[in-house]
Amino acid sequence: MREIRVYAPAKLNLYLDVLKKRPDGYHNIETIFEKIDLKDEIIIKEKGKGLKVRATPFNCSQGKENTVYKAAKALFKESGVDLNLDIEIKKRIPVSAGLGGGSSDAASALKAINEIFKLGVSAKRLFTISSDIGKDVPFFMLETPFAVGRGTGERLEKIKLDKDFFHILIKPSISLSTKMMYQRIDKQGFPGSRHSLKSALYALENGAEELAETYYNIFESVLAGNSVHINRVKALLSRAGAQRSLLSGSGPTVFCTFENKEEARVVFRKMPKDRKISVFLVKTYR
Repeated sequence: MREIRVYAPAKLNLYLDVLKKRPDGYHNIETIFEKIDLKDEIIIKEKGKGLKVRATPFNCSQGKENTVYKAAKALFKESGVDLNLDIEIKKRIPVSAGLGGGSSDAASALKAINEIFKLGVSAKRLFTISSDIGKDVPFFMLETPFAVGRGTGERLEKIKLDKDFFHILIKPSISLSTKMMYQRIDKQGFPGSRHSLKSALYALENGAEELAETYYNIFESVLAGNSVHINRVKALLSRAGAQRSLLSGSGPTVFCTFENKEEARVVFRKMPKDRKISVFLVKTYR
């Protein structure tokens, strides 16, 4: 019986704008992705009969509803092979948090199963399969910590950056539906952003301080009643000494960025012990 363990890193959006709604119902975006070392663990065992997928804690999607199940089934269909697998996902990335945990799990499982069981699906086909599973999944297929995402997120351009950042993440107790947040964007309309991806990329090259000055996430403009929770965690970070903070993805996780670990630790130690929030100190994942 073969058993393999792989890890699935979370992501942050260092910049995120929604440009328009497409005829197919999806949205064109511009974003800067960064992988971070907050990771889920995926244990894949060749055993039993059929495909079984479970995740802990049990408030996560299970079985056929899980992105890993969908990824494995799509891979089996592509390769013409049905494997008997028992897959356990040990979740550390918060669910429905704007951190891409489910997408990353799917990408890690796709790559691992294809490689370990020698299914022979090409990298190009894997990428196509990944984009059908979820619009953030293709980014996690790339072997790079930073990338620009355009289109629905599947048009990717690697960013060559020999630099690591440190971040404090705060996930409040609420969850925000990505679908709902996009509906709010549609209702608000697309007036055109005064913010610039080009400026954010330039700032990224120049370090954490300049990056924070260009922080932008369009979803912060449609938080509505949820803004109370987001503003609360932003205030916590500000009082502890963080320069600026930003929502990741469609939220509700908020993060701030530092150039070195000690600066981040100073702020991290000031975070309150509060059951209503989850706090993480992370760095760029390579």
